[in-house]
Amino acid sequence: MMKKTLGYALLAAGSWMLLSPQSLTGIKYLKWMYDYAFPGEVLLGMVVLGAAYYCLGFPPKKQERPSH
Repeated sequence: MMKKTLGYALLAAGSWMLLSPQSLTGIKYLKWMYDYAFPGEVLLGMVVLGAAYYCLGFPPKKQERPSH
């Protein structure tokens, strides 16, 4: 239960980190998010989202071998 809660919290934080730097060029109602952006936030956001997927149990899909 705690792992899922941590996973959802990391998912929210990672999503924020990916959206925040881009909000200046997008919808005017999201421009306030840019005030909280910092350099390297997108790279850190990708790492945080990876940790969130791990906590939530979203493993990468396995490649299946061709049948021929």
